Amino acid sequence: MNGFKKTFLKIRENNFFEAFVISVILISAIAVGFRTYEESFNPQIYLYLSYLDYFITSVFLIEIIIRLAAENKTLNFFKGSWNVFDFVIVAISLIPIESLDSILLARLVRVFRLLRLVSFIPQFRVLIESFITAIPRVGYILLFMFVEFYIFAAIGSILFSEISPLHWGNVGLAMLTLFQTATLEGWPDLMYQSLEVQRFSWIFFVVFIILNSLVFMNMIIGVIIDVIVKANENESPENILLLKDISARLEKIENRISD
Repeated sequence: MNGFKKTFLKIRENNFFEAFVISVILISAIAVGFRTYEESFNPQIYLYLSYLDYFITSVFLIEIIIRLAAENKTLNFFKGSWNVFDFVIVAISLIPIESLDSILLARLVRVFRLLRLVSFIPQFRVLIESFITAIPRVGYILLFMFVEFYIFAAIGSILFSEISPLHWGNVGLAMLTLFQTATLEGWPDLMYQSLEVQRFSWIFFVVFIILNSLVFMNMIIGVIIDVIVKANENESPENILLLKDISARLEKIENRISD
């Protein structure tokens, strides 16, 4: 039994096997793109895409079985969050596409398989884990931005509701308008529209853009970058670990020779 586990472990750790699975994921992504042109396909190409879909699902199933078999205990596989993520994606992939009544749901099932690319590329995992770690710190900034948005929305609805009821008619519409302004999309039109009635209204827009587009958004980016940098510092590259191991062994040999 241990021989089988060692064999599966070698397969799992094999770079060619990992590259093959990544290639299949990329092929799956291309196939999803091709399926958006289904209306212009002839039935033969659609049949080939169906065969390809079965092949991709089979590869995913075999790959997850190999990873399960390579563990000393099967439950150890589910202790890793990324392993659980992969298992769920593969389980979703096993849903019979033809049995789904909704075409939209069937397409979503295929799209979910592309998420496996995240778990296979270490750099992607670092980005996702860093983003999740940064959520509590970013959450406070977003909460403060919501309060600040609400204040500006209330002021905007008081000042500009008569000028443009579509954008400033109530607090809800005003917050949507401010969100558009924060993305720097079309805000000059809104400002010049208000300037025709109130000549000092530019102060409202300039202050809002400085606070949100320049200050708070950069604070969020700074927090995420800080978390990513710390995550990369905590993970020593394999070559550095190997050099440390060799250095430690050389020190032991020197100590033995000196003794």
